Amino acid sequence: MPGGTRPAGETGAEDIFLGRDDFLAVARERLAAGSVLLHGPVGIGRSSVLAALLGNPGDALVLRSSPDSEERRIPFLVLADLLEGLPARLFDELPEPQRHAVEHAVRRRGSGDRLDSLALRWGVLSLLRSASARRPVLLVLDDAQWADDASVTVLSFAAARLRPPAVRMLVAERVDEPDEPARGSLCTRPAGLLAVPPLTSAATAELVAYHGQLAPDAPATLNACRLAAGNPLFAVELARGLADCGPAGDPLEIPPRLSRIVSEQLRGLSRETRELLLVAALSRRPDLDLLVHFGRWDAATALAQPAARRIVRLGVSGEVRFRHPLLAAGLRAQASPERVREVHSRLAASVSDPLERARHRACAVEGHDERTAAMLIRAAAVARRQGALARAAELGALAAERTPPDAPARLAGRRLRAAGDALDAGRHEFATALAHTVLRSSSAPRQHRVRAQLVIVDAVRNARNAVDGVVGKALAQARGDSALEGAARYRFGVHSALGGDFRQAVAQLADAVVLARDARDVRTEVPALCSLALCQIALGDRTADRTLNIARVIAPEDLVVTHDGPAWVTARLDLFADRLRPAAELLGRLLDRAAERGTLSEVIGMNWAAVEVWVAQGECGNALRRANECLRLAEATDSDLALACYGAALAEAYGGNPALADAVARRGVARAERDGDCSFLLRNLHAQGLAALGLGDATTALEPLRRAVRLERQMGVADPAVFGVQPDIAEPLVACGHLAEAAEVLGGARAGAVRLRRRGVLAALDRAEGLLHLTLRNYDRAEEALRAAVEAHDRLCQPLQYGRSLLALGIAERRRKRRGAARAALLRAQGVFVECGAPVWARRASTLLGDAPAPGVAPVTMLTGWEWRIARLVTEGASNPEVAGKLDISVKTVEGALTRIYRKLDVRSRTQLSARLRESPARPPSPRPGAGIPRFER
Repeated sequence: MPGGTRPAGETGAEDIFLGRDDFLAVARERLAAGSVLLHGPVGIGRSSVLAALLGNPGDALVLRSSPDSEERRIPFLVLADLLEGLPARLFDELPEPQRHAVEHAVRRRGSGDRLDSLALRWGVLSLLRSASARRPVLLVLDDAQWADDASVTVLSFAAARLRPPAVRMLVAERVDEPDEPARGSLCTRPAGLLAVPPLTSAATAELVAYHGQLAPDAPATLNACRLAAGNPLFAVELARGLADCGPAGDPLEIPPRLSRIVSEQLRGLSRETRELLLVAALSRRPDLDLLVHFGRWDAATALAQPAARRIVRLGVSGEVRFRHPLLAAGLRAQASPERVREVHSRLAASVSDPLERARHRACAVEGHDERTAAMLIRAAAVARRQGALARAAELGALAAERTPPDAPARLAGRRLRAAGDALDAGRHEFATALAHTVLRSSSAPRQHRVRAQLVIVDAVRNARNAVDGVVGKALAQARGDSALEGAARYRFGVHSALGGDFRQAVAQLADAVVLARDARDVRTEVPALCSLALCQIALGDRTADRTLNIARVIAPEDLVVTHDGPAWVTARLDLFADRLRPAAELLGRLLDRAAERGTLSEVIGMNWAAVEVWVAQGECGNALRRANECLRLAEATDSDLALACYGAALAEAYGGNPALADAVARRGVARAERDGDCSFLLRNLHAQGLAALGLGDATTALEPLRRAVRLERQMGVADPAVFGVQPDIAEPLVACGHLAEAAEVLGGARAGAVRLRRRGVLAALDRAEGLLHLTLRNYDRAEEALRAAVEAHDRLCQPLQYGRSLLALGIAERRRKRRGAARAALLRAQGVFVECGAPVWARRASTLLGDAPAPGVAPVTMLTGWEWRIARLVTEGASNPEVAGKLDISVKTVEGALTRIYRKLDVRSRTQLSARLRESPARPPSPRPGAGIPRFER
């Protein structure tokens, strides 16, 4: 988000487009083929999307109208707006009856005659046909819901008889649920009816943080994100207008502009229906049974009325859901505090869920009450045992709100307990808000203040730059208390490792282990030992196994299964030691446990490691599916995005679309750089290089892989299996003729792999060394090394690496003119890749064989990352100079790339290219927001 300020009430275009690139691409594609009707509720950004689609109209004649609500009763106003942009000579060319009718309708000349409606319709149709004969015509109608009926009738007549691309329509209509678009008749066929989607949770949070006059971690900011529900206008208004409030409470006041919108939507409700909806608004999961128990036996009939249906929807099982959270908040805000407490009191006697009963009883109490707070603490403990961590956090925060302020230690402790539940539930902003509330209290004890700082550190996960200085401050304040200092040094060590300083991390983590042991704090000692073992592995220290064994012995059951616990580190060691099956089984169990407990951060934290194992086992389909689910989850929570991008990019590089892998990896690189996370910066660079390698583009692969190797050396990594980048860079170095550099990389990596007995790495190095000897024409040594690589990968059950080694062996056999042996090796490689679900690598084998593509391999996968991006921009309507400007390359480069793209895809025009990309099964998906996200409690 760019810096600077905007006038109050203004929502910038960048606000509208946060996270909507896929939708804009689809809309541009639809508009290029025909007409588009954009629809959605107020504030969703229809007009801004419409303006973006008009950003590059080409040579089209744009005729535009934007009526408002006061102009709806003026007949033919929209028609007059649109026809005003036509040359006068077109009117003069009309037959007299048609010209007279058109001029009468749009008041170009006064007339007292009766309007000939048929002549008017044919006149408008003739005008548009004449205009489109000279150049394409684009009719643009914004706020179509306010278009006058007379204009709609005439334009619908014309639209039914016109065909794109000569005449196209771009219409934006406000449509509130449960209504459907009513202006579809204004569009020529084919017409695309596109609902403008809400922003993702992460984009909404970014928007609120930018526009908010409150601190980003303030409780009201959380309310703003929740209430906006992806609506950019609502997000901006809430960010600017919400007053601060308690972490578990609702906003005290809805901003005036939104209050007017809500009041307008609630205006048609009867008093009885409004009371009924207030009950639903104060309930956590309202349904018809609850409303009947509350005393409204006619609830179903009342909620089926048109006015109520605009506010709530009824599910098939009787559940009552508000169409937007702001409507429920409006009902609560408009009710008096006494009435709200009365309803809560009655609901406490009506609900059967004991946790919900406790919440209602607490909300029925005014002010502070220790008995109520103690009841909520017990309810939170029950929710925690049930795995409902988000509910436990909410109940715990409400308990803190009810705790009398004369017990500051108890109050701070309850807030920190709720913050811990929020962290486990993946609600990091909520946890941060609770921690800051503790820090703002001058009466909170020192130990609680330090714990609050550690919660803030834990909430940012790998984004170490977001809490620059907080870890050091916590460490300084913790001096003299072994438990606090041990916990602070553990975080300091982890952040040192993320920053790439493994030696400092080892020193800090070792101190943390000693301090935690002195304080008998096993909950700090175990993760510190596990993190220490991982750092020792990276540095090539063989004592890592002994360190991990200590953690295994002392770890309680609940710590064994966390992503920083002994089981997860054991799975990592199994992967490095080429024990793939036990690693996969262990990670599978850990992921299942994390899903059962509802800990989102654990799922994301473990998933990327599981993807590495699944890819190594050749289970590309499973890896791709789970990695994309994890990426959607990380996007929805704005948590651990660099980790999720790496997993998705790695899976796409082998089992999906390398162009998409490149894009996702670049996104991961940018996020890791912003977070200051060197480990996942390196991994995403590696994935970016692998995407290019899959397409056989060694030149493109070199830059990210070289950067990854430099970073690995700066970090002092001695175990080549930890990141696995050195064997992969050797191959493009050889292919590009950098033989001395390749030999240096191979020699350094082999020394570490031999010392640490990394058999898989040694096999990959054998493959790269074989290609090096092949380039030097040492054919016997090349064949010896390549056959050793094939045998080792086969023995280690690493099918993808086995296939890559067979591919290299086939190339070597062809160089030696052994056609039969070469074909046999390449056929085996092709079969392995197809079985693993690696279409790009299967296509490489098919190309070398000179055969048709392997089954399930799309021609579009032959495009490199640059070629894919150029192809997408071209099919979106960009000219060659525009593509060059967007990608910062020359026009000549674009022209050369287009020539290669046309040849690879066997097309001869931009239209054929667009059709080929649409039909390709490897086309990057445009998922719905939240699609594929596991159903964890939020």
